[in-house]
Amino acid sequence: MNPRMKNIIIAILLAAVTFGVYWNVRENSFINMDDPQYVTTNPFVNHGLSLKSAVWAFKTTFFFNWHPLTWLSHMLDVELYGLNPGGHHLTSLVIHIINTILLFYLLNRLTLTPWQSAFVAALFALHPLAVESVAWVSERKNILSTLFWFIGIWAYTGYVKKPGFVRYAAVFLAMAAGLMVKPMLVTFPITLLLLDFWPLNRFTVQETQPHSSVMRLISRAILEKLPLFVLSAASAFATYKIQLEASAVQPLDQLALGRRLATAAVSYVQYLRKMVLPNDLAIPYPYPDALPALKIVLSAMLLIIITTAAIRLRRSRPYVLFGWAFYIITLLPVIRLVQTGRDSIADRYTYVPLIGIYVIIAIGATEILSGVRYKRYILTAAASAAIITLSTLTWIYLGHWKDSYTLFSHSIEAVKGNYMAYNNYGAAFLADRQSERAVEIYKQGLKIKPDSTELNYNMGEALTKQGKFEEAVHYYSRSSQLMAFDGEAILNKRLGLVLLKEKDYDGAVSYFKVALSIHPMDTEVLNNMGIALMGLNKPEEALESFARGIAIKPESVGLHFNKGLALRKMGRLREAIPEFEEALRLDANAENIRKTLDTARAQLADIN
Repeated sequence: MNPRMKNIIIAILLAAVTFGVYWNVRENSFINMDDPQYVTTNPFVNHGLSLKSAVWAFKTTFFFNWHPLTWLSHMLDVELYGLNPGGHHLTSLVIHIINTILLFYLLNRLTLTPWQSAFVAALFALHPLAVESVAWVSERKNILSTLFWFIGIWAYTGYVKKPGFVRYAAVFLAMAAGLMVKPMLVTFPITLLLLDFWPLNRFTVQETQPHSSVMRLISRAILEKLPLFVLSAASAFATYKIQLEASAVQPLDQLALGRRLATAAVSYVQYLRKMVLPNDLAIPYPYPDALPALKIVLSAMLLIIITTAAIRLRRSRPYVLFGWAFYIITLLPVIRLVQTGRDSIADRYTYVPLIGIYVIIAIGATEILSGVRYKRYILTAAASAAIITLSTLTWIYLGHWKDSYTLFSHSIEAVKGNYMAYNNYGAAFLADRQSERAVEIYKQGLKIKPDSTELNYNMGEALTKQGKFEEAVHYYSRSSQLMAFDGEAILNKRLGLVLLKEKDYDGAVSYFKVALSIHPMDTEVLNNMGIALMGLNKPEEALESFARGIAIKPESVGLHFNKGLALRKMGRLREAIPEFEEALRLDANAENIRKTLDTARAQLADIN
């Protein structure tokens, strides 16, 4: 069989197996972590692709990042599938399969080892650690940015073979596109330097040449990538600035540098352990309150030992240093040296970095067994066993991602003390109008983490839905005290809503005014303010509040409907009807809006 046909068959097999293992993902739902903000409740996304939404995608820093191509990919999915989650999941699966095939061809092109390259691609495609990236709609950015990463490497290998402006521009554009999906590509230029070391061997010189020749080659390679490093620096600065302004970055006085370094060392080892034993995968992994000193010391020692060994093997087995450095460097942006969340690790962060370890395993196993009889049979059996085992574990874990109930109940069982999973598990019941069950779950979470802002806030939400307003205020107040950012605004917003439900309209208005003084663009508060003013028989003032809200969020059904009610109360029926019509256009299944519109039209006909 000629090499080209062999590669095509391998690619087809990789695609088929991956598709088969992940096929059930099409039956999974959206989950209540990030998916609402990225797709289901985002008005710029959930109406599909349009000029207005595309402009927003390039202008917004919503959700602590600037990633316009991520937004556009979600908008395109809505355009194609609506809000049917199966279609969104299928798109992610297709991208994952393309990544797998690209990885195979890239490695084979660079190393000329088809079977080792196929095994690396299979591990990448079928390891359970990849499930989070593929099965979570919000992590489209992870797999899509990886696609551009691989395209960039492919373009770079062409540039190395035949340098030229057009080929270099292709590398630059691929990296820029990847950064517009996810800033993980800030390490892209360094990974190209690693490829220069091995397997491209661009730093190899004759033994008779002086040591300075190697340094000259390295310096030239770094200088060659200067535009890419500038792009990385710009992206890193912009991301840090956006997250700092959103109070998403924890300062050193809250989490000391020593603690961050210790956590990073432990995390590097934890990811390796999960690669070997993926038996306790979950989402999310809360940041531990304390790390045992012995665990920190052992992790640091293991990292030092492996790093030393990789350096010592740089000449005889350069792939070891390449793979290890690739793993360490590509994890750097998310290893929590800059703390931007409450979770210490996340499976999705290993999607690209573990490729380095897979390369060491695939090529190392072949070399170790080089003199062993029946080497081919042993390697085939071992590789087959690994692929079958990982495929089975992935298929099982994928089932836990069916919906928010199955996912977060699994996470509670898999990770001891997972208060963050209790929060999302309770939220699933709360969204399903099972507030009593939600309260029970939040109580369990608060036993683990009494100072959790989210659990206290959501407990207040659940109690408010039960009409237990006094109890709700207690939890809202605790949430406000614990929240460093916007605590006062949130407290006034929720207290205003409590009083609105009790029909204390004067009290509600006073709280809403304070909330709006802090956040004048909060459309939820503007809507509730208008409702309270309507209760005080002040339709003119209510109309102003609704109009302000519509100017900010024109897709709001409630704001259009309530504006129509205010206009009708003021006797401006002819102006009210277009508002009811717009509300019905935005929500065609709202029977109450339809009845109100029909009544308004009948009243106008009687007047005429």
